[in-house]
Amino acid sequence: ARAAILSKLAVRPEDTCWDIGAGTGSVSVELALQCRAVWAVERQPEALSLARANREKFGAWNLRLTEGRAPEALDAVFIGGSGGELPEILGAVRRANPKARVCVSAISLETLHTVMTELRDPEITQIAVSRSKPAGQLHLLTAQNPVFLVTGALS
Repeated sequence: ARAAILSKLAVRPEDTCWDIGAGTGSVSVELALQCRAVWAVERQPEALSLARANREKFGAWNLRLTEGRAPEALDAVFIGGSGGELPEILGAVRRANPKARVCVSAISLETLHTVMTELRDPEITQIAVSRSKPAGQLHLLTAQNPVFLVTGALS
């Protein structure tokens, strides 16, 4: 999923990126290795602590971790979690830079619907992962929850 997110954002070395709902920082670190700067926002202190450890582990010193609101400059935005405030977050992105490229990961149909109404000509990619599970002498694949990546321009 990380590789697909990075591909969809088409991050350039001169970009400043946001990772909203950064969690433990896995996407943030990957972004930091490819662009000028990353501002990662996470509301959970435990996840933010893990993101700091990941920044140090991978030497991603252009990654700025924040609890709360992100800065106003942005070019490419990944929204991995919104805490139910996706329209408000996209509104803030729109005000900061109406030309920003946006990629939202959605696991619920409600989030998928919301982002589809907020982006102009959204492109939707569905990623599915399956894990093997022994069943006697055979191995079956058990599907995990699908993830939708929705990219596009703000409407």
